[in-house]
Amino acid sequence: MPRAALIQFALVVAIFGAAAPVIQIGLVDATPTWFAFWRAVLAAGATALLVGWREGGRVPARADLAVVFAVGVCQIGAFFALLHLALTLVPAGRATLLAYTTQLWLVPISAFALGERPGPRRLLAVALGLAGIVVLADPVAAPLAGVALLLGASFFWAVAIAVLRASRPAAPLVSLLPWQFALAALVLLPAAVLLEPAGGVRLTAQSVAALAFLGVFGGPVATWAASSVSRALPALVASVGFLGVPLVSLAISVAVLGEPVTRALAVGGGLILSALLILAVRRQARAARTRRSYRRPAR
Repeated sequence: MPRAALIQFALVVAIFGAAAPVIQIGLVDATPTWFAFWRAVLAAGATALLVGWREGGRVPARADLAVVFAVGVCQIGAFFALLHLALTLVPAGRATLLAYTTQLWLVPISAFALGERPGPRRLLAVALGLAGIVVLADPVAAPLAGVALLLGASFFWAVAIAVLRASRPAAPLVSLLPWQFALAALVLLPAAVLLEPAGGVRLTAQSVAALAFLGVFGGPVATWAASSVSRALPALVASVGFLGVPLVSLAISVAVLGEPVTRALAVGGGLILSALLILAVRRQARAARTRRSYRRPAR
């Protein structure tokens, strides 16, 4: 495996892992939905510059519209709104673990929408994940409203992934990012006006630094880098490696924000990560079998 790709991948995981703690730092001087809106605006501008510089920019084709709407509305717009609201209630490390239950939602969504029948491993993963969620849903450390917001965010992310699986976009997914972030900003603006009519972002060194990190590095640059580096690494390494994101988030939250490490956090987090690991390994094993079947000569 290329050492440069591994180093780049580690930086991507670190940037994604830092996102939730940085959001909580920024929310000291901002209301959550307005903060999410300005984050999406900055990300739209940054991705437009990045994609325009690399690929010349393009208007999405009709075949790309489902992906643009699914990612823009669900994975970015709804996810940002619910995550930022939840981070006013739930510590960043615990919040990231709960938000990363996306793959668990994909099991029932794929069964009902895509007709996939879950096997024993997927059902085991769902059971472990649900047990982890129950353990983490401690009303003292994480109000149930915050847990519900995070599970809702995870659900919307899973819906976007299901649409991606069912679609055949004509353009590279990275080239659609400016449109997706711009659409997310359009979704978040009325939400911010309705939910926080007197809210906004107070311009302080802390809030500006947080927005700059999230709007430039935490979304556009890291997403583009993750897309490129994932092609240079074995699929299983990338899938399992991304499980480091909630661990990095938890480590930063403990070290910087003083999040307490409780037995419930350790057990619940371990159950969720075990479930995600089972799903990641199973997904790559299935992909490998599919590739081998394509390569097998016809008789």
